Amino acid sequence: MRKQTEYLVIGIGIASILFAIYGVIRGGELIDASSGIIIGAALIGTVFIERNRKNKPE
Repeated sequence: MRKQTEYLVIGIGIASILFAIYGVIRGGELIDASSGIIIGAALIGTVFIERNRKNKPE
């Protein structure tokens, strides 16, 4: 994965988490926001897993 793509995926993940939290603050239900938080965390986690796999010697 190229660096630009990694930054884009991390940005989308952070935005997803922030918008989910914003929805809860504005009066939404936590259960509705949980999907946004899970998706954001999964996107960010995927980038870090790919980085670690790429840097490991075989």
